[in-house]
Amino acid sequence: MDIKGTTFYHLHKLRQTIHQAISTFSTLIIAKMKGVSIGKGLACRGIPYLYRNPHSVISIGKRCSIWSSFHSNNIGSMCRSRICTQKPTAKIIIGDGVGMSAVTITAHESILIGSDTMIGAGSVITDSDWHSLSLDPHERHTQDGKTSPVTIGCNVFIGTRCLILKGVNIGDNAIIGAGSVVTRDIPANARAAGNPCIVR
Repeated sequence: MDIKGTTFYHLHKLRQTIHQAISTFSTLIIAKMKGVSIGKGLACRGIPYLYRNPHSVISIGKRCSIWSSFHSNNIGSMCRSRICTQKPTAKIIIGDGVGMSAVTITAHESILIGSDTMIGAGSVITDSDWHSLSLDPHERHTQDGKTSPVTIGCNVFIGTRCLILKGVNIGDNAIIGAGSVVTRDIPANARAAGNPCIVR
């Protein structure tokens, strides 16, 4: 029996448990201060960055997990998770049992994520172009981009480092392959991947 290895494993698990308890408690305090609604059973490793524009809505359901620490995901959590609303009328609604690792979710208008969805490390979900796509450089620097709501169904699996862009609807139980750029709707129960992401 490898006693040293077993001891190290137990110490590692104890460290993770303590880290998770501290991170979760800290996140709940920050969320309350910022007016972010979070249901019971939250689990955090590392503290996510939360920004709620006044009068906007960020609601995170019950039993969600948000990993934001370098040590929290071996496939690569290189930054904190970010959940932000940019405008007063924006809303981000995240269902129950959603798991996220080092994600960026930013809404100018609306992002809805169904229950029991898993979002892989380094993925980005946004409902805006952020900047104008005009060929006029001045307009690109001075005008906002177009926005369109994003809806992700229940039990969706989004692989690591995906990019979900404005106006996209992803149906229940769909699987999005790692590194995909999703620019169009994906139906329920589909496997899709690529740039642009298409049903395979």
